[in-house]
Amino acid sequence: MTRAICGCHLRGQDGATGIDPMLAALSDYGADDATWAQEGVGLGCRRAETEDGRTDRLTRFDPAAGLALAADARLDDRESLCDALGVPRPDRAEITDDELILRAYARWGRACPTRLLGDYAFAVWDAKRRVLFCARDHAGARPFYYARIPRGIVFASAVEAVLAAPGVSSELDEATVAAHLTRIEVNTTTRTFFKAVRKLPPGHALTIEGGEARRERHWRPEHAPAARAASDDACAEEFLALYTRAVADRLRGPDPVGVHLSGGLDSSSIAVLAARELRRQGRPPPLAFSWLPTLGDRPPSESHAAEYDAVAAVCAQEGMQVFHRALSPGDVVAMLRRDGACPGVHIHPNEMAVQPCAAEQGVRVLLSGWGGDEGLSFNGRGHCERLLLTGRWLKLLAEGSARQVNPLMFLAGVALPLVHPRLPHALRRLRRGDGPRGRRWLIDPAFARRVKPAPARIPRQVNVRDTQLWLLRNGHLSQRIEGWAASGAAHGLEYRYPLLDRRLLEFALGLPPEQFRRGPWSRWLMRHALRSVLPPELCWNPSKADPARHEPFIESFAEALPAVRRALFARAAPSRARYIDMPRLLERLDADLFRAKPQLMPIHNAVQFLDF
Repeated sequence: MTRAICGCHLRGQDGATGIDPMLAALSDYGADDATWAQEGVGLGCRRAETEDGRTDRLTRFDPAAGLALAADARLDDRESLCDALGVPRPDRAEITDDELILRAYARWGRACPTRLLGDYAFAVWDAKRRVLFCARDHAGARPFYYARIPRGIVFASAVEAVLAAPGVSSELDEATVAAHLTRIEVNTTTRTFFKAVRKLPPGHALTIEGGEARRERHWRPEHAPAARAASDDACAEEFLALYTRAVADRLRGPDPVGVHLSGGLDSSSIAVLAARELRRQGRPPPLAFSWLPTLGDRPPSESHAAEYDAVAAVCAQEGMQVFHRALSPGDVVAMLRRDGACPGVHIHPNEMAVQPCAAEQGVRVLLSGWGGDEGLSFNGRGHCERLLLTGRWLKLLAEGSARQVNPLMFLAGVALPLVHPRLPHALRRLRRGDGPRGRRWLIDPAFARRVKPAPARIPRQVNVRDTQLWLLRNGHLSQRIEGWAASGAAHGLEYRYPLLDRRLLEFALGLPPEQFRRGPWSRWLMRHALRSVLPPELCWNPSKADPARHEPFIESFAEALPAVRRALFARAAPSRARYIDMPRLLERLDADLFRAKPQLMPIHNAVQFLDF
């Protein structure tokens, strides 16, 4: 069930002052709300109405301990946590995740996030110590934004709610705007489009005490221990046990379940494991939602057939119904007219078609495969670079030979990122005829000269683990999650991410590099472990290309451009037009030009940022 929280810690003011406007801004999350306030502290929570209409459990207060809580949480491994907290077994089925968090704080204080597994963002007011303690889970699966104001601090699950609090400025952060308009590799770990609003990064806690706010990390992925299993089969067995449990944990509760299904390893394996767990519980299989267009009466082309066949094979194997959804030109126009400064628009465009479809089918929980590429289905980048740097050249040449590629091209592909991380990207752009990167983007030249957006840092990928750690820290995963949480709330959808389970990520970070790349096979461990789970034609498919999804989307985007152009230039220039090179944008909004050279992201970023 979707849920959102908000709160404030104010000096010399009633704690309830800022709660009502923030709760009103969280209306997408439902009509059921509750507040708690004491002196200068206020907490609020909103969710969809429950059948019995109860609101007293949304915020919690333990007068004996002097603790109050607002939480958006779903905890894993509750049995172990209950054991550690001494919860009697007869009480465990009824105790809520919120109550467990409150007891965990009472037992372990600010160290409690290290003992919690799952998805959460919460705030605890400790009246005895006069401390407000907030924490966000390791992967950022639950959003948390905050702003400092002259008399204290406010926080919420949505940017719009923070902006609604009295005293929070809506002035744009021009450095973030410039980064958004000039590249897609933006580190969004802490910044938003608004100067006053910041994010609590994944795996961090925020403590407000004595008028001071202090942020600190509670999850350090670099400390993940080396894997215990020695053989391939032992690694595969341990991985599959962890993976099965991660999926099962995300199926707790009675809400109807849906799954993404692309025909790739990540979404397909989640779909199969979810179907089997639900069957074990006596529940119907999940509904599957694909970004592939509906086929209708026309058979797929040969190049597209493999994608449809993979989806069909999984559905036939597990008895699932699949809904094919793709964006229409009208959907594209609607997407581009949403405010690009708010997280709710930062979702994959195809997901905009899935959300209303899933809601119409009664789905409330949607399992997604985000996080696999950074964790257990990582492709092994950095392994060959490490072999080169450590002088293991015979093994390096054997890797190239197993991949059946030109030896010189293979060695160049390994060496160039070590010379400069951006060099391979620059060469690919030149081969495509894109020219200098800056010319693709549609930022106003005078604004770019004034702000001088700095290039995003891309480290040299010198080994597998460092590359994974960088991917987990650069903010792209949490940005996607925040966007999906905000947009899904409007449809009553809660997203859950089995491959971002903390146990799975730590297991992945402890694996030797050979488990990610083996001869011609990237994502080796996933394939080896899932060989008895997935249809073989899917498990051993060497390609991640998805033309059956991509090509129709490009065509829908092209068909939408004339309508976008008419809407954009039918009235006075939008207020944010001062940041955009409007003459070049007008030139780019040509369907034929876009089809000939589909530079999607510059147009998408510029148009969606405009408020029109």
